[in-house]
Amino acid sequence: MSTITSNIAVTPPNDPANYVVTLTAIKPPSLPTPAPPVTVTGNRGLTVITPSPGFSISPPTPSAPNGQSASSGSTSSPSISSTDGAGSSIASGLSGPGTTSAPTTRNPVSTSSIQNTSSRNSTSSNPATGPAAPRKDSNPISSGAAAGIGVGCAIAGALIAAALFALLYRRRRRRRPARSDAIPLNGFSPVDKSVSSPDPSSPAGMIERNLPQPVEDQALGGEMSRLRTAIKNHVQSYYHTNSTGGTVDQVALASVAAGNMPLIASTLGSLLSNPATRIVAIRFCITWTTISRIDQNCEPSLSFLPPEVASCLTSINGSKEDTNTGMAFASRWRAVTATLLRDQYSSNSLTSSDPRHANISTALKALDSVVRPFANQQRDDRDRVQKLEEILKRGARFGFLLFSQPSLWDFDWNTPSSAGRGALVISPALVQAGDENGRKLPRPRVLEQQELALGLESYL
Repeated sequence: MSTITSNIAVTPPNDPANYVVTLTAIKPPSLPTPAPPVTVTGNRGLTVITPSPGFSISPPTPSAPNGQSASSGSTSSPSISSTDGAGSSIASGLSGPGTTSAPTTRNPVSTSSIQNTSSRNSTSSNPATGPAAPRKDSNPISSGAAAGIGVGCAIAGALIAAALFALLYRRRRRRRPARSDAIPLNGFSPVDKSVSSPDPSSPAGMIERNLPQPVEDQALGGEMSRLRTAIKNHVQSYYHTNSTGGTVDQVALASVAAGNMPLIASTLGSLLSNPATRIVAIRFCITWTTISRIDQNCEPSLSFLPPEVASCLTSINGSKEDTNTGMAFASRWRAVTATLLRDQYSSNSLTSSDPRHANISTALKALDSVVRPFANQQRDDRDRVQKLEEILKRGARFGFLLFSQPSLWDFDWNTPSSAGRGALVISPALVQAGDENGRKLPRPRVLEQQELALGLESYL
């Protein structure tokens, strides 16, 4: 006895997988080696099974694998049988994946199995159908995955397009000039900063970014208060109230009284000559000489402000354009000009080379001529003059500080009606007339109150 094994490659219809039919039979020694029972040709949708001589193919019979009915569309594969000379029969069943074939033989002396050529010794199998036959898919991406990829690409493209549109819209809006319904001033259209702000990389943006921050009100008020204290201490330390003393220099007094002094020069002379009112009068003289010359309306020939600044202020203040737009331009001009000049004029030391020194020296000479007759002879006179000069220089520095602010500051010398007839303002109030954006305030805001001398009815 001998065993005959034959392998046949089979491709069932509508199935791209290749299968191998292994036929095993026991052949008596007296029988010749049989020819293959069938010849299977064709691939992918067309299969031709040709029986060899001595074999026949019976038609397929319906079968219901795994207990299903034949109406489910599953059929059994054709059966191939042959009869050898010894009266034994050889049969095999051909089945595709997902179907069950039950070969029928007269003498069950042979068995058959179906294996996939891609995995001849596969250990994974279905108990109901035999070894599983994995399928080869020509497209590694399923239809669901392809649909997901398409949707994702569409969403990503929409997001990129939206981002580009937003970027271009912002750049276009940034370049568009701000609209204003206001009437242009001398050919210039006012810019409303609430609508748009300058590009930080543009010259206007660089100016706005590098301008120094405004000084706090507390600092400005503190400087005004320290100037008052310095004047008060100087008068109490270096001047007397004795009945003896010299006469007032009327020429020097006229020079001190230059400008819109709220007191007549002759009345001021009378107050200086009277020991009862002398201290008040000397304080008024020093304060007026200092404050009136740092006022932005002072004449350039008297001003303690830088000469170039005082000249421009005279031209600006003489303009007929007294509008919010003009004040806004002046506000920015003050801040920019002070920033450009701060290296020259912001130092605490005011030397003889400073352009303001000439006007300060002239004012010091006139002021000293007025108050010298009443100086205390027991104190060093050179020290008195030096202290007086330091007060004027301190006033000049304070004036430049006020000029450099975007807000508009002013001094109020007007005697309030509530003070009565015998009141004299010996130190003015520091008031804010315009805000940081150059807008005129409806009512000036008082930062430092006036200092008044009362009970002068019989002297005024």
